[in-house]
Amino acid sequence: MMPATTEPLVEATREFTFAQPAWLWALPLVLLLLFLRRRPGTTASLAHPTIRFAAASLRRPATMAGRIGPICMALTLAALIIALARPQWKNQHTEESVSGIDIMIACDLSGSMASQDMLFTAKDERGRTRRAAVDRLTAAKYVMNEFIAGRPNDRIGLVAFAGKAKLCSPLTLDHGIVSYIIREFYLSDNRRPGYIAEDGTAIGTAIASAALRLDERKETKSKVIILVTDGMSNRGSITPIDAAKQAAELGIKIFTIAIGKDERLSRYTANVDTFDEKTLKEIARITGGQFYRASSGARLKKAFENIDKLEKTEAKRRTLISFDELFPWPLAAAGLFLSLGILLHFATSKPAP
Repeated sequence: MMPATTEPLVEATREFTFAQPAWLWALPLVLLLLFLRRRPGTTASLAHPTIRFAAASLRRPATMAGRIGPICMALTLAALIIALARPQWKNQHTEESVSGIDIMIACDLSGSMASQDMLFTAKDERGRTRRAAVDRLTAAKYVMNEFIAGRPNDRIGLVAFAGKAKLCSPLTLDHGIVSYIIREFYLSDNRRPGYIAEDGTAIGTAIASAALRLDERKETKSKVIILVTDGMSNRGSITPIDAAKQAAELGIKIFTIAIGKDERLSRYTANVDTFDEKTLKEIARITGGQFYRASSGARLKKAFENIDKLEKTEAKRRTLISFDELFPWPLAAAGLFLSLGILLHFATSKPAP
């Protein structure tokens, strides 16, 4: 199977529990005994009016020791019951070793990604569901970040391309920086050039750049490129097919996603610079990946969801449970209360004869 590419995830928890909790039902009996002890007994059957005046002098004096003694005996019984219930700390130690996947995302930043033809449903800042047409790059950025958030155990890198390819992030487990870079992608406008100034679509160069980074990690057996583009290759020193063949030799799978609506309306406009589905499908076939057609935001999300299901990480989880017995503590407390009760019993003054 795949070797672990991340450090083992360790989780330790501690919980207080009783091994024999049924004994705790006896605790109310201790309170009942204390209550019954304070109840007066039955009245005498014979009255002695001649000595009634001496009753107060003959009564056993109520001392502090006499009051505390029975309480100590009750506490002794309660502590013994708790000891029999066997209080303990339950220690649970969980280790999870994860075999992650190395994923390079290659995102098209050519000028055509500004086309606002992606119907997209999302929640706004108030939590309300909104459906609107957004440009292709905005839709791609949103879905790519959702995909990254759902792959915490994978190393993910990023390549942006237009007329040339640019490595934006090497393979990393720091997904926060990858997501930040994606959010900072922008296209050219009247005020500034795009994130990649040279316009065009260099698909072959993007594949080669991503494959080069994946090949640097020899120990990982599962390597994937996700190619998101809305055009056909018209730049670069290597063709997409040749780049795909080299990636296949390195054991890299490529999932290709054609984003946006196809603008070809008839056979008379078949040469419009738009999707090259044939090439994208061939790239996926050569490398053992799959091709997806994403003409809307929902289909784009579905494409990434399918890739997420196909490329799974392997996780092995092991849980160790141990117990720390705590019954010696209430048992020691019972001995202490018993000793104190016996001592107070002998210290209590006896009534006069």
